[in-house]
Amino acid sequence: MVLAAAADQIGNWTVLQRALHRGIVCYARRYQGSHWDASTVPASGAAIIACNHLSVLDPLLLIASNQRLISFLVAQEYYDLRWLRPWLDLSACIPVRRDGRDLRALLQARRLLQNGRVLGIFPEGGIARGGMEKGLAWLVRESAAPVVPARILGVRQYSSDWQTWLRRQHPVLRYGVPLHFHPDADAGEILGATRSAITTLA
Repeated sequence: MVLAAAADQIGNWTVLQRALHRGIVCYARRYQGSHWDASTVPASGAAIIACNHLSVLDPLLLIASNQRLISFLVAQEYYDLRWLRPWLDLSACIPVRRDGRDLRALLQARRLLQNGRVLGIFPEGGIARGGMEKGLAWLVRESAAPVVPARILGVRQYSSDWQTWLRRQHPVLRYGVPLHFHPDADAGEILGATRSAITTLA
């Protein structure tokens, strides 16, 4: 499922998408006591948000702080949860195997970016790190999309996802200046610049 570019603007969201976004904003602000910078995601066109990964709260913070629909690369086992899958489908999330060798997922992500959408990715996350990092570099070269660095601070993953969602942690989300790469940039340059940009956010 890949939505048209126009559908990722908040003014074009469905009633259910708007309700879900309001609920996530309320949870992040009022329950978690979150603080976030103004998003540096471009107002239109393709973009890749590359963020560090500390807990299951991370995608919720990215969603709450943006007015565009973000599609995430999601570990297959989360996508297979019957109660969660309909909500993931609302933002055209892409299931990916944890071994990091899921070519189908990368092709779907490339198509999403070609449609002018926003992709959220956690290069250091629970899905095989090496595969995700290589996938990020490949997507940047294939789509010419800018990379928006983001860093989450002040949260931790507890023994269960539910425990993490219920604990009040007061997280902070920082955004950096979008990174634009030459079409001929190699993977090392893309990954090095992205890692550095994320690390310097504090």
